[in-house]
Amino acid sequence: MKKVFIFLTVLVIFSHKNFAQNPETSLSKNDSLQMMQDLMNLLDSAARPTSYAFVNIGIGNRLFSLSNNSLNAKQSTTNTVIYSPSVGYFHKSGLSISAGANLLSDGNGFGASQYFLTPAFYLAGNKFFDMGISYTHFFVKDKYSSFSSPVQNDFFASFKYKKTWLQPGISFGYSTGEYKEALHRDTIINGTLRRRYDSITYKLNAFSMIASVGHKFLWFGVLDKLDGVAFTPTLMANAGSGKTTITHKSNVALINYFIRKGKLPKLQTDKFEMQSVGLNLDLNYTIGNFTFEPQLYLDYYLPITDSKRFTQVFVFNIGYAL
Repeated sequence: MKKVFIFLTVLVIFSHKNFAQNPETSLSKNDSLQMMQDLMNLLDSAARPTSYAFVNIGIGNRLFSLSNNSLNAKQSTTNTVIYSPSVGYFHKSGLSISAGANLLSDGNGFGASQYFLTPAFYLAGNKFFDMGISYTHFFVKDKYSSFSSPVQNDFFASFKYKKTWLQPGISFGYSTGEYKEALHRDTIINGTLRRRYDSITYKLNAFSMIASVGHKFLWFGVLDKLDGVAFTPTLMANAGSGKTTITHKSNVALINYFIRKGKLPKLQTDKFEMQSVGLNLDLNYTIGNFTFEPQLYLDYYLPITDSKRFTQVFVFNIGYAL
């Protein structure tokens, strides 16, 4: 997107009426080159990476992962609006770090359900490839809450070739974490109150591989002489595997009996297979230091299931670069 500004500026400078014939009413050559160089340094990270800080707020239903839409499509809390403010810093070497929170209403009030910290590296300045790797840790306040992510550690790496009209890519994700459930029931036996509970802990390990192909459409000078729009539709084929370890803590004799006899599952595994196909629609409008980016991901689950197959993940990001 930053190339949009440079390309547009070149057009503005060199297509100005009577630019060469009337130097007194136009920029001098040195001034023009200096402006182009300043824009190149400030905006075009592909040509000359620069360092900058940024603030961002996202509004949507994304809860599980900042990067892995295939993982986000598995989330159950898709009808809750989640606000995700964040701040970060990108260094021209490609290293970056960001931190933020997920704010939502969980029925008990509005507040932060979890916080996240993301160090990352992006291969800056390469004209042929995009490559990035990131790690996000989620600090979850309540692992019993259905409004918190069951993923606490999320690794993601992506690679894309940029020189063809259709840009192929491949991504890998590995996520771990845990969430909990608690079942309580009070009964009165022989006039005595009995409190019975069963606490269940699920420990997750999930691996995903995503093949993708997409194209970026660019438009210049949409609402202003120095703005631009990029629209990137991307088709995705999602494969993966997973493992869930299940443990119980209970004061109910019957449940403990089933645990000892192995009648309750202790491990669930999903073999590596094609899991879903998806379409990611990303629209990016940039003007000055502001960026507005609505994103919609549509996912259709392929294996046989009793749950719904079609999932939508959406987020609208508003960012400002310093």
